[in-house]
Amino acid sequence: MAGGSGEGREPPGLGGRQPLESELGRLGEIGPAERLRALQLVERGRVWSLGLAVRAGGGFPDFPGRPPFRREVYRDWSHYLSGEVGPLKGGVCSVDDGVVLGCHAGSHLDALGHIICEGSIAGGVDAATTVGELHHADVAALGHEGVICRAVLADVARWKGVEYLARDCLVTSAEVRQCLSRQGVEVKAHDLLPIRTGSLLRFEREGAEAFFDHYSEPGLGYEEELLSWIDEVRLLGIGTDTLANEIPTSPTTGEQYVLHRHLLRDRGLQFHEALWLEDVAAACAEDGRYEGLYLAMPLKLVGASGSPINPLFVK
Repeated sequence: MAGGSGEGREPPGLGGRQPLESELGRLGEIGPAERLRALQLVERGRVWSLGLAVRAGGGFPDFPGRPPFRREVYRDWSHYLSGEVGPLKGGVCSVDDGVVLGCHAGSHLDALGHIICEGSIAGGVDAATTVGELHHADVAALGHEGVICRAVLADVARWKGVEYLARDCLVTSAEVRQCLSRQGVEVKAHDLLPIRTGSLLRFEREGAEAFFDHYSEPGLGYEEELLSWIDEVRLLGIGTDTLANEIPTSPTTGEQYVLHRHLLRDRGLQFHEALWLEDVAAACAEDGRYEGLYLAMPLKLVGASGSPINPLFVK
């Protein structure tokens, strides 16, 4: 495995197994030298969080029908005031709580085993291995490595001169390349490509009800040219400020979430979704530098098809 991480014993959480190449996809191609090159991109130490704030009451977008985010307080100051619990020896008190949060809610990363097509998941593994939980290509395998790489932002919305793209706007690979050229930056092998469409800004402006009414979002769609370009460049993955990382229904084929099949499942690309790109995009437009260090660490949720993340873009 080209991207083998540390030395010594494997920390608890993967059941003693080492992730296979088919569980890591292109993440398994990244080694220490590439991580060091990405770290050397940092010049000023400025950090932007690309993760959405998670709060109860619909403060962040999540597909209707999924259980809503819930936070339960187990213990706070009121419990001490009421006498339900008492301080520890020495007077120390504490607050304790827990959450229910979907693996694909808010800013998150998809496991390669997330998508089933024609009875198989990543690596051609039988879909029967997903029953109950993912026994292959779960998000814990990606958490074993973590995502540490160069990122190049393509601010397509700003390049087109709009705050946000229309919900049914197809972004072509040619447009992405033209945008990058105008920004004066080049995508290289094993880069993550965040693409700003402004979709989350539209969610903030419209609210959840209008946003999900006849739901669609702008993004890439199926193109042979896109697949050829991605294969030629050897992109590590794509991140967007949309929930689907692609236009949900391809205007060329009529298929839904077709890139999840061709890129995530078949090619092992990283899919990072619902990233907040407004702040870092404004900073990039100001200083003219659209590359930086990207860090995203999914939780080692054994058997899970995705994980919430709070990714960082550092320049």
